[in-house]
Order: sequence, then C-alpha cells, then structure tokens
Amino acid sequence: MDHHCPWVNNCVGEKNQRFFVLFTMYIAVISSHALALCGYQFITCVKVQWSECSDFSPPVTMLLMIFLCMESLLFFTFTAVMFSTQLHSICNDETTRWAGLRSVFGGGAPSLRWINPFAGLKLPTLLPRRSWRGGAEFSV
Repeated sequence: MDHHCPWVNNCVGEKNQRFFVLFTMYIAVISSHALALCGYQFITCVKVQWSECSDFSPPVTMLLMIFLCMESLLFFTFTAVMFSTQLHSICNDETTRWAGLRSVFGGGAPSLRWINPFAGLKLPTLLPRRSWRGGAEFSV
C-alpha cells in the first residue's frame, strides 16, 4: 500500500491507485469548472444590475461568490497537486513510463477509456446461471 487517504477512507495501493488518480482528477476538473462558473456569474452581475443578478442583496452575493471562488481554488490546488504527484510516482517507477501508466490504468494504448472508472471492471454475477436446455419440466 502506498498511503492511507482519509478522503476515500481506504489505503491507496497497486489495485486501487487508478481509482484514486481518477478521483483526484475529477475533483480538480469539477473545482476548475466551479471557478469558471463563479467568474462567469461575476461578469454577468457586473454587466447587469446586482439586484437582477441574484435573489440576495449585493453584499451577500459578493461574499458568497468570494467564498465559492476561494473554496474552488483551494480544492483545485490541492487535488491538482495530488493528481500530479500520483502521475509522477507512476511514471518514475522502475519500469518505463508507459508501462507504469498501463499497469495502473489498464493495458493497451493510451485512450479516452483510461479516464472511465468502469472500463475493464469485471463485476461478479449475483445470480447463478441456469441452463434452459432439457429438464424434467419440458419433457413429454
């Protein structure tokens, strides 16, 4: 195991490192999206009257936007650093760079399937398979 992560309440290691790397990447992308939406809302509020921009008063709206910007910037910074350090540790393994990435994200050439957490996931079947061929109930 590499380390224990309180975010996922589990140890991150060889078998689940892919999911941890994807988790940090998704949070960084969502945080940057929230930062962009906050900037868009601010520009929209500057162009029109502040009273038409939000149901709250202008000082409360500005305070909430500053809080959202700071929160998304904090989450983006932290998760982007975690994402980059995980990629750095994968690429600087004893093997070659692509072999390390392939071992974490699955075999094959680099593709967009690497960012899908369900790609290559094999789920156990919950119900046993039944054979419908020939049985006492079908014989005449």
